[in-house]
Amino acid sequence: MDRCRVMMLASSALVAGVVLGASCASGGNANAPAPAEPSSPGQVESEEARVVEVLEEEVRFEAARTTVHGTLTRPRFEGVAASETMRVPAVVLVAGSGPTDRNWESPILPGENGSARLLAQALGEQGIAVLRYDKRATGQTAFPGDLRWEDYLAEIEGALGVLSAHEAIDAERLFVAGHSEGGAHALRALQQEVDSPAGILLLATAGRSLAEVIAWQIENQLLAAGIETSRVQTEVANLERALASIASGQKVRASQVSMYPGVVQLVASLQAQDAQAFSQAILGWSPTEAFAEVEVPVLILSGRKDLQVDPELDARALAEAARSAGVDVELVLVEDADHVLKHQPLAREELNAQHGLLYNQAGRQLDPRVVEAIVDWVQRH
Repeated sequence: MDRCRVMMLASSALVAGVVLGASCASGGNANAPAPAEPSSPGQVESEEARVVEVLEEEVRFEAARTTVHGTLTRPRFEGVAASETMRVPAVVLVAGSGPTDRNWESPILPGENGSARLLAQALGEQGIAVLRYDKRATGQTAFPGDLRWEDYLAEIEGALGVLSAHEAIDAERLFVAGHSEGGAHALRALQQEVDSPAGILLLATAGRSLAEVIAWQIENQLLAAGIETSRVQTEVANLERALASIASGQKVRASQVSMYPGVVQLVASLQAQDAQAFSQAILGWSPTEAFAEVEVPVLILSGRKDLQVDPELDARALAEAARSAGVDVELVLVEDADHVLKHQPLAREELNAQHGLLYNQAGRQLDPRVVEAIVDWVQRH
């Protein structure tokens, strides 16, 4: 499958350019954030311990008909007796939609300054290990022939297995952090009892069904492009009907859904033969209803300058559903964070779809409040 086309298969993290059609491009330089100050001694098991460097090791594991490739980032300590074993908490990072790889980089976005790489480094400096991996059809992980939701859940299970078996990791303190569509995978894995982590983190995750989010995103892009309101309403109504049909297992003629090539491409990709089962399963799935099966603590974290999901319509909806279900939940809305958790100094009203193309621009940093909130929550759980 063409990896640019894979981008359109699951669009809870649609980037700028869907309406006009995005092209594949890559380039740029990685730029890691400045090292964070060591956290309180409570993050590790000895007051004498301190992180002196962050180690990286390549890992591989089998999951649903393919070999998954990833990177384990973990802290190395100083000040602990050689005979004393330091076991640290660990987080599995689950990437968002499309050809987004282990670093949260994509061929449809320029730059190699992916937030997952930066986040793994930042958490490692605070004594927390991170396993990030290339999900199927991204990076070094091959495409096994079709997309099924259960396969993404198998990847999470495999990643947790790698951490559980690692001598430097505390198997009782494993967490799953899903970004954007990855949050849906994390919730679904709990719902299906695929795994039992100590907690999950929903980062910039939608609180509405994928079909609702797609329609909302397209509507916002068309309005921002200056399209007449009545035309936008017609486009959105056509799209909503098409998505409902696909979710029910019916085929629609993509060219008749919209006059915009990007929307036509999206609809066609959602019902491609090798993606139809996945699309049908995820389009109408409700993330808020999933909390009925959640029995572990949950952190919901979103940026107020997110252009792909809405902190009110999505993050607050998730938090309210979790509380109603009796889940131990914490909601954090970071004032200046964007969809990929980086610091965005521009005012919300100055942002537009094109800023999504700058997510991995060299020199951009994670919002420090994001790192602080994640570290604090993991340490407390």
